[in-house]
Amino acid sequence: MTSRSAFDYATPYDIMVGYWVGTGNIYGPKGLYVMSTKMHVGIYWKTPYTKLHFREAAEDFDEFQGSAGDYLDSRRTQMGEIERVLGATGLAAIRGLRALHYDITVEGQHCYTDQNGSISLSGMQTRPDVYQHHVKKREEDGTYHHMYESHYFASPHDWQVTSPIVGPDGEVGVAVVLNFRRISFDVPRAFIRALPLSGSQH
Repeated sequence: MTSRSAFDYATPYDIMVGYWVGTGNIYGPKGLYVMSTKMHVGIYWKTPYTKLHFREAAEDFDEFQGSAGDYLDSRRTQMGEIERVLGATGLAAIRGLRALHYDITVEGQHCYTDQNGSISLSGMQTRPDVYQHHVKKREEDGTYHHMYESHYFASPHDWQVTSPIVGPDGEVGVAVVLNFRRISFDVPRAFIRALPLSGSQH
């Protein structure tokens, strides 16, 4: 972070640095609410202004096995509705994108990760408080799920991300809305770790 303030709007991506807590809300392709979970994000500069480390995890990631019935909103849906709403494409996308862990190279307003990883990212800053990212998740059969993320900072400490998840068939499987509040400019020690040697980004 900068010496002038906790972050600097003039330095691309510096506003993202810190520890964030929020909620992730998932909607089916027809807008039906499916589930919510608490989300944790830790972002810090490994090399000032050129290399970011990003880690995101859902609160219940370790318990999540893709069993839709475990996340049923019984006030609004009937048993089995989530399976019908999401289908195999949506469930596969959620299962693989509930924990993200990668290094991000920053070159001015552009950013990217290792494009050979199982999950890769490329993006840009379009305004000091707006960013656009494309996240790709490669499946075992070589096909991809795509997330087209729009990042908005309504204030220095409020961050919203909206993203459709598009399956290999080109159809939107689910839509994700994330709302974060910055808890600290410091990142918990547990979030500071090296990438796995295998190249896995989970």
